[in-house]
Amino acid sequence: MLLFIQSIIVYGLIIWVMTYFGNIAYRKQYPQGFGGIDMFQNRKISFITLFTRTYFVIPILVFCFFAAVRYRVGADCEAYKSIFYQIIQFGKVDREEAVEIGFLALVKVTKLFTNSHYLLFFILAFLQIGLLYYAQRKSTYSLKFFGVSLFLSITYFSLMNGIRQNIAACAFVALLPLIREKKWIWYILGVYVATFIHKSAYLLLPLGIVAFFLKSKIPNKYVQLGLVAICFIFMDEIKIDGIMNSFSTFAAEIGYNESQIEVYTSWEDMNKRFGLRSLLLLASYIITICYSKKMKTLFNSKIFNMQYNLFFIGICLSFLFNNNFVINRLLYYLKIFIPIILSSCMFYLWNSKRKNDKLFFSLLIFVLAIVILYQLYVSLQLFPNEFSLYKFDLFRT
Repeated sequence: MLLFIQSIIVYGLIIWVMTYFGNIAYRKQYPQGFGGIDMFQNRKISFITLFTRTYFVIPILVFCFFAAVRYRVGADCEAYKSIFYQIIQFGKVDREEAVEIGFLALVKVTKLFTNSHYLLFFILAFLQIGLLYYAQRKSTYSLKFFGVSLFLSITYFSLMNGIRQNIAACAFVALLPLIREKKWIWYILGVYVATFIHKSAYLLLPLGIVAFFLKSKIPNKYVQLGLVAICFIFMDEIKIDGIMNSFSTFAAEIGYNESQIEVYTSWEDMNKRFGLRSLLLLASYIITICYSKKMKTLFNSKIFNMQYNLFFIGICLSFLFNNNFVINRLLYYLKIFIPIILSSCMFYLWNSKRKNDKLFFSLLIFVLAIVILYQLYVSLQLFPNEFSLYKFDLFRT
């Protein structure tokens, strides 16, 4: 029970910091409220700028600090720690060919400054959250509730798990403007750099083309709800051997061979059942879908349209292939948009003057709060074979 309370305190603190400074960022951009003067419209906000504005840098640093000093939060956490200490002790890692050279180079650089893994974990977390903040630096309406949606949608635990692949996924979010502006050479270069962290980033080349054609329209909400219903009905029922074999081959090439998949799927967190947590997440998605057209009109942004459509495709495929490990790993590149779209929906509902919208805002927060509380409660029953409860590595003896 102590870990349950500790987890609520730590995650609650990060959420509070991200929300508090997200609100400051929003007020800086829109001092008269959304729809008024946009103070960031004609300003260039580079990645370096994130270090100079407290409303960006403080939540980023707090997020990175707790990611750095965590213990067994994310199923891959200890594996990354093992890689660091193998290089410290032996100068190399087992199956070095399966680890991308960019990640290995990062490990070798950090070991020049410290013999502890904390700096490495800090940098890895920074690459994730820094890219996400950079992507939202001029759309701070989504930053206002980003901390809430990131944790309550349990996307945070995904970031702490498939770390390298999620860095590439966060890079995809940051690279979307290049697609809108048709700067394909720069986009391809960005994808190429991302492959040095995780080889599956090559998937971003066709995904970028798909995203380009998703910038103008968002489907009718009834069409969306119908597609979600179809995916729900046929969950784990579609067996297309040729395509699945291709996915398996691709997965092996990017580091997920059969033995690794067996290890992953043997863990409790990987054996997903469509229970209370999944139903509550589905409810949050349905609320978001119902407001998709209204959000499109309010935000009036091609980037938002791309983000929303990629989010929608991601949730449909995640329902359709609920227990397929390979596809769910590849879907990291689409599910990374979940917290951004949920936070955008929260902002729309919060910003609305309609009483019903205010009620749905409270309902959405309540539903997602139950999701993370249930996640932590289930993890408590599985302790020590769980990867969600927050544990400090600093205080381990």
